[in-house]
Amino acid sequence: MASLLLLAACGGPSLPSTGGAPPPPPAPALVQVENLPAARPQTGLQRADLVVEYLTEGGITRFTAIYFAPTGPGRIEPVRSARPISLVLVKAYGGVLFFSGASSHVVGQIQGENIPALSESADGGRYFARDPNRQPPHNLYTTFDQLREGVEKFGLHRTYPLREGRPSGAGDAVSHFGFAQTPSHHVAYTYRPAEAAYSYTTDTGPMADADSGQPLKIAAVVLVRVAHHDAGFTDVNGAPAVAFDLQGAGPADIYTGGQHYAATWDLTVPTQPLKFVGTDGKEILLPRGLTWIHLVDPEVPVTAS
Repeated sequence: MASLLLLAACGGPSLPSTGGAPPPPPAPALVQVENLPAARPQTGLQRADLVVEYLTEGGITRFTAIYFAPTGPGRIEPVRSARPISLVLVKAYGGVLFFSGASSHVVGQIQGENIPALSESADGGRYFARDPNRQPPHNLYTTFDQLREGVEKFGLHRTYPLREGRPSGAGDAVSHFGFAQTPSHHVAYTYRPAEAAYSYTTDTGPMADADSGQPLKIAAVVLVRVAHHDAGFTDVNGAPAVAFDLQGAGPADIYTGGQHYAATWDLTVPTQPLKFVGTDGKEILLPRGLTWIHLVDPEVPVTAS
């Protein structure tokens, strides 16, 4: 698995070097993954480098899973539609978006801004398939090899380094914490020292990966406190779309290694990935493994012990 990205040296795609140096690595793949109870357990989330979870219409949440070096036959399932925040993320990480559909407004933005994206119908459907063992519409999937092929189609390369480490300084010891991401979606995390990872539980039980049948093991959890508002148009089901003010900077909470750290999230440059800065003004590095980022309201309370 690729190292965790936190800070970009520069943003946006670049062409391979014409000199003797090897070209930079391919750009990441960003996949829209459903999170309705009927979609659980999802497949392929444990192999993600980052998962960003956020409110969509109706009080549900959706994931954008980010893979920096996808390869192999394993699946990511179920793939669903894109949202306005999906386009913010694909620009920030300079990657290719994989999705099943979107509102006419989002599709128009993808086309009008030439955002690298592949839907179910792209190139005769070569990047997706339907799982006969799951009920539609919760059965669209892609594979890691298909993600790699889709990224190669655009010829995009990652121009920022992947960095990993541990937060410097002392945090507050926290082994369990929880919050309500939406009125109907309550989240709880428990740190398991033997695994150096967090388990993630919702009202339907532990979040698991269908590949292994085991609960997800999450190396770091980040709460990005950011306001959202009505996007001014409706989604594919006619409900008001949600837009997030994910630009500039704002407060964040980071949980890793059984410790809590107060931080600031920074997306000052929209073509550079999200980064985190500690109270000492230094960049916070996170460990190798799956990092889960929740976009939450600025004032959402967190219970911790």
